[in-house]
Amino acid sequence: MPSHYIKYSLIFLFAGYFCCPPHFLFSQTPTLDSLIRALPFLKDTARVDCLNELGSELSDRYWSRSKYQQTDSALMFTLQAFNESKQINYIKGIGRAWQNLGYVEEEHGNLKSAEEYTRKALHVLQKENIDAQYHRCHVFLGWILNNRGFLAKSIQIFRQELPYYEAIKDSTHVAAISRMTARAYDAMGNSGEAFNYFQKDFAIQKNSVDSWGKRSSATLKAAVYLAAGDTLNAALYYKQAAIASVDQHVIVEAYHSNMAIAYRLLKKYDTALLEMRKSISIIQSSTKDSLYRKVALMTSYNTLADLFISLKKYDSALMYGRKAMLFFKTGDYIMNLMPALKTIAAAYYALNKNNSALYYTNQLLAYSRRSDARRFERDGYNLLSQVYAAQHKTILAGNYNLKYILLNDSLENNKYISQAAAWKAINDININEANYKNQLNINEARIIYINDEKKIQLYVFIATISVISLLTVLMIRNTRLKRKQDQLQLMMTEANIALEKQKREQEVSQLSQQKTALELQALRAQMNPHFIFNCLNSINRFIINNDAAKAADYLTKFAKLIRIVLEQSGKSFVPLEDELKCLQLYIDLEALRFETPFQYEINCNNIDISSVMIPTLLIQPFVENAIWHGLQGIDKTGKINIAIHVDDKILHCKICDNGVGRTAGALKDKSPGKKSLGMNITQHRLQLFDSAEYANSAIEIFDLTDDKGLGSGTCVQIKIPVKEI
Repeated sequence: MPSHYIKYSLIFLFAGYFCCPPHFLFSQTPTLDSLIRALPFLKDTARVDCLNELGSELSDRYWSRSKYQQTDSALMFTLQAFNESKQINYIKGIGRAWQNLGYVEEEHGNLKSAEEYTRKALHVLQKENIDAQYHRCHVFLGWILNNRGFLAKSIQIFRQELPYYEAIKDSTHVAAISRMTARAYDAMGNSGEAFNYFQKDFAIQKNSVDSWGKRSSATLKAAVYLAAGDTLNAALYYKQAAIASVDQHVIVEAYHSNMAIAYRLLKKYDTALLEMRKSISIIQSSTKDSLYRKVALMTSYNTLADLFISLKKYDSALMYGRKAMLFFKTGDYIMNLMPALKTIAAAYYALNKNNSALYYTNQLLAYSRRSDARRFERDGYNLLSQVYAAQHKTILAGNYNLKYILLNDSLENNKYISQAAAWKAINDININEANYKNQLNINEARIIYINDEKKIQLYVFIATISVISLLTVLMIRNTRLKRKQDQLQLMMTEANIALEKQKREQEVSQLSQQKTALELQALRAQMNPHFIFNCLNSINRFIINNDAAKAADYLTKFAKLIRIVLEQSGKSFVPLEDELKCLQLYIDLEALRFETPFQYEINCNNIDISSVMIPTLLIQPFVENAIWHGLQGIDKTGKINIAIHVDDKILHCKICDNGVGRTAGALKDKSPGKKSLGMNITQHRLQLFDSAEYANSAIEIFDLTDDKGLGSGTCVQIKIPVKEI
């Protein structure tokens, strides 16, 4: 333990007990109250355990039951536990005290000291077989390493600990560790892995106790939308994070800071500045837990400095950015230091102070490379290219701009873009479903009302007949005529009800069609999961077989295919040239992972493939059917011939294989009655196009036979009108 803690511990404890009674600042949480009440009656190791538990409850935001953070008080209890443990040689008590000191130092922003205490604690906890606290402390070490910029090491710890908490079914901390892992992967620019852990966190329902989880999950979802370029939905989730912050009395100021970020994204800068000043005012006006508040204040300064950049108040951005930078650099808080350096460099660049901008940008690059924080490294390259361009150093500017472009392309934001689009489509579907259900309820209420009216009419009719039947026989004939008239009216009412019901059924059908269209919109944002899964398995197989060349070739083609499909996903028609490139990539991938090698040939018969437009992914389903239903399991070299020509403005595409044919294929298929989904969708797509233009569209499938009349393959003939650029 550092000497200054030993030196001042007795003074600190004296002040804690005589200046602030035991009920000092607690908000009467049951856990804290019970520990405080029990403390005077405990001795020796039981007393030390109680002191350490109080220190833990007041310092550890993620694992405490009270969710009441007061690190000054936590330090008082922890120092007393440490001193009393030394007096009675209680090793377990010393280990727990070191663990709590690590929590306190981390909350105060002193990450090197926090790591030192945490590693000491881990040694004791493991030696004393304190299993639950060991795992808790090990996760905390990963969090410290993450904030110090050792991202790969932190991910390794998080992935080691996640199975333990999954095994004990601690969903709250499975979600917390998943968020930590996702943040680390995201900072490294690995959005694929980051999103897997984002999804693991999002899938866990946050209960009322897990207020940290509600807030953090909302900010992570906002980060996905922000990376996808959807600032509107990102702002929405920052507002959700702000609402969740109200439940956490330790960080009430986070409500205003999250609202400030939301308003900044919406370009309401003056409102954002007002919210940010409210957040800082709350922190500065607090007379409790001053050291912890210092970290919160510097974090808010980072946000405020970034806001001043948007407001073009660069001197103010520099003032607050420098304060945050000095604090986080002193504590080795690298993940908060890098945003401060980025803001300072941007402010100097805007003020045309290029030498200062270069100085802080180079610092940003040094820290980002040490941490492998590729998103900050990308921002550093972008800033350097701008600064050198302003200095008319075109070669250096060009070099760093190229580095920026290459690194930005490798950050894999397509995963975020696809998922954000899917989330938005699903949200639209849910809204339409809710409207549909409301309309259905209105219709049901209307039918009930009509039935009640019908019953009332019937009761009136019976009463009338009963009264009239008591009159003279002369009125019987008139009564019968009136009854027939009422029956006719009743039939007309029932007919109107039937028409109304039919109308509502049509409305329900239209709503269902809208829902289906939105679901298709969500599906078009993603590739076939089954195909992607098979491709990833193939890559894995090459890696296991130590075939690096094939793995690299496969991965390159796979990435190109995904990029093309994503680029074409919003288009109805594409040039035949682009369609054939996509088709060739797809066949190459299937050939690489196919059990029996096969050959293919594409002949375009002198067509200008760059000027002919066809519907997207028109040919691929039929080629896929030929590969997996025609060539699968044959005892000869498989061949696929694709011939395309234009005749009288009609495009003819023939796809032939030398496989087993449809009859034999149906016999060995486990589901012989099942039709190809891709082929059915393609036929339906052609039917949906304008009927006049596509009146001559046709798809014909016929079998090939050999000299003996046996099946020797299948041909598909597609005919569609030509669209030219």
